[in-house]
Amino acid sequence: MKCPSCGYENRGDARYCQRCNAVLDGESATRPLPQASVAFAPLPEGALLHDDQYEIVDVRTSQERLNVYLAEHTALVRLCPRCQMETSNPQDHFCPSCGTDLSGIQPVHLRYLIQESADDQAFAAEARLLETDREHPGVLLPREIFVEAPYGPSRHYRVEPEFSPPPATSLPLPQGLIQVLAWGVSLAQALDYLHSHNVVMDDVTLNHISIAGRRARWTHLSTAHIIAPRAQSTAADYFAQDVQGLGAALVHLATGEHRIADTRMPDQVTTILSQALTTPTTFTATTFATALETAIRELRHPTSITLAVGHRTDVGRERALNEDSLLTLDFASVSRSINTPVGLFAVADGMGGHEAGDIASRLAIQKIAQRTIGEILPPAIAGESPPNVSQWLTATVLAANQSVYEQRMAAGTDMGTTLVTALVLGDTTTVANVGDSRAYLLDQSRIAQVTADHSLVERLVATGQITPEQAANHPQKNIIYRVLGDKPQVKVDLFELRLSPGEALLLCSDGLTGMVSDKQIWQIWHTSSSPQEACDRLIQTANQAGGDDNITVLIVESVE
Repeated sequence: MKCPSCGYENRGDARYCQRCNAVLDGESATRPLPQASVAFAPLPEGALLHDDQYEIVDVRTSQERLNVYLAEHTALVRLCPRCQMETSNPQDHFCPSCGTDLSGIQPVHLRYLIQESADDQAFAAEARLLETDREHPGVLLPREIFVEAPYGPSRHYRVEPEFSPPPATSLPLPQGLIQVLAWGVSLAQALDYLHSHNVVMDDVTLNHISIAGRRARWTHLSTAHIIAPRAQSTAADYFAQDVQGLGAALVHLATGEHRIADTRMPDQVTTILSQALTTPTTFTATTFATALETAIRELRHPTSITLAVGHRTDVGRERALNEDSLLTLDFASVSRSINTPVGLFAVADGMGGHEAGDIASRLAIQKIAQRTIGEILPPAIAGESPPNVSQWLTATVLAANQSVYEQRMAAGTDMGTTLVTALVLGDTTTVANVGDSRAYLLDQSRIAQVTADHSLVERLVATGQITPEQAANHPQKNIIYRVLGDKPQVKVDLFELRLSPGEALLLCSDGLTGMVSDKQIWQIWHTSSSPQEACDRLIQTANQAGGDDNITVLIVESVE
């Protein structure tokens, strides 16, 4: 609709001119928005912001220098029910992120809360973090921040979802100690990330902490600020205040009290929190996170555990070349007579034929081995805590993807590889996968698939279009939509599990799962005298069933 006041061509359903804010009524403009009788008047309902992306639905609060609106995004989007990714392309029949079928998902107009401030520094800290284009799992950032001038002087806007996770103030107190310490690890690691960008919380309270299940994140960073270059000499003092604030918040969450003296926490936890509260200048956020991780392990009283490992790879009966690769790095950290296993295990199934698939899988394995030996082994030998496992494993898989992608571009081939890898630290195992190589958890009564295949038939099974039995013989069962080396970046799926004594982790290529059923796999493992015997028997069984593909099996068993 053309505005008769300024001539600007607005969209057909606009109620206010985006250029001059004149009210559009049919084909005539009745009047421009009234000049504010106060310095910071709120926008009316129906006003449009940010190139017509947001329409004001309601004014939630209005203050002298801050307004809060409920707004609706003008574009229709579909939300993936599995990973919540937004897609506005009607041609996307499957989620671009996780592959979930979107055919039955109706498009909607999403709603947001928009804060409007007259202060040009109100959202500066969050804007800086958004500009880095690097999300941190421990920081809850807004959707976007922008500046506009609806009445003349510039106003600053912060957009967040209508419904956000509640702050920690909503939790009943006290919370379980180990859970609070786990939250503390995430928050301390995120605090270190903020400090590395010269962002400080300044005044930490439970309102700045968001808790959703096991996940803890910093929120409401609009109250944070950026340390100016001229104040860098005092940065350590600002960082110390944040560490102190986090320590006090953890004490309150774990005990319901405000002082350590009023609590009955274990000695090692009391010592750590006292250091955070009394010596925060030297007790940095990184030191805090490491100490909390150590306390969690000690509180769980892990038994002395040893890993028994078996592995084997075979070319199969139909292929002339084995394009699979595997990796086992198994060592132990012994302290106070407790054996804590540390291991990195991986299976990669290459594709692309000779001089392509075998090279791709080998490159991925080499990169993982290199990073494990350089970054996981040294702290394990020294008895120190390793880096953040999830972040490290994701970064390692991405580095492997980059190695394969660069070789693919240089050689001009279509090489690629699947990957399933597991990092075992004590009784905790973190699994990462890309493609259709799988991880299973086996115990004395069952077998459970840990990973989800990134394949077409897995999508069809997940959406109920075919059964798992039909998937085993589906003509398109070899179509994989996510592999290492195909693109410069790849999405990595992560899974965390406990590997207790008597249980085993099985990693394998689809040369096994395409020939041997899950039930058979469990029976062979359960009746074998060792992981190596189980691997040998599984390879033999797959070949007897036809051996259509390369077969790789790796079993890691936890033994007291």
